[in-house]
Amino acid sequence: MKKILLFLSLTFIFITQGFSQCNPDFIFTSLGLPGVYPPAIQIPNLPLPLGIADGNLGSNYSQTLTLVVLEDTTMDVGFLLPTAAVAAMSAAGISTTMTVDVNHVTFDVQGLPNGLSSQCDIASCQYPSSIDGCIQLSGIPTVAGTFSVPVDMTINIQIPAITVPVIGTVIFPATPLDIPTFSAQTYDLFISDATSLKNIDFRSKIYPNPSNSDFTIEVNSPMNLIIYNNLGQRVFSEKIINNIKINKSEIGSGIFIVEISDNNSVEKHKLIIN
Repeated sequence: MKKILLFLSLTFIFITQGFSQCNPDFIFTSLGLPGVYPPAIQIPNLPLPLGIADGNLGSNYSQTLTLVVLEDTTMDVGFLLPTAAVAAMSAAGISTTMTVDVNHVTFDVQGLPNGLSSQCDIASCQYPSSIDGCIQLSGIPTVAGTFSVPVDMTINIQIPAITVPVIGTVIFPATPLDIPTFSAQTYDLFISDATSLKNIDFRSKIYPNPSNSDFTIEVNSPMNLIIYNNLGQRVFSEKIINNIKINKSEIGSGIFIVEISDNNSVEKHKLIIN
């Protein structure tokens, strides 16, 4: 039966594939951890690339998200069942925590700025159990700023038939049910106002980025440096001549916006400190 289901799933993929030119990243699929990648925050003991690429106003943008789809899971299904069914299970000594099969998982990208869109490698963005995939974010952004981009996930599970032991009375028939939609990953997408730059080539660079401790900001002429945290609060400012090394202890960890400017130009970078 499992071979038949796998064949049908693969057939479904071949029929519906070809809508996006993206490919799942092996770095993430090889982990075997269900979810959306790259991660937005550090996963303990896994040195993975974080977050999605920044973009520029009026310039082509492209980012691939990798989807690792759940196969089965153990969970308390009581909140999905009718109250009467839960009461009957309790009376019969049947636990509401059980292992359930995953029928399919549906993904939905929210919050993209005007000009950008998302496209899955399966037209419906609905992936059968254990079939990995990807989402391509692309387009030309028409508005600048920092945008919160959640990737929502809806998991459809198969509740097995629940019967009273020995006598076999059916408390609840086998039924597919959706777990309430939740955000699997939320990204911060920074779109720079390229029209405010002297030219598109940055005159400054930050390395390493992401960083676990120290990082260096390098410029090719005297510039004003301001660093903002993800709440928009200024956490560091200084006039720099050529380069400066900053320690994590000075600003903390998280996602920051680094603004580097002089009288004629402004450059903004996203900085991640783990």
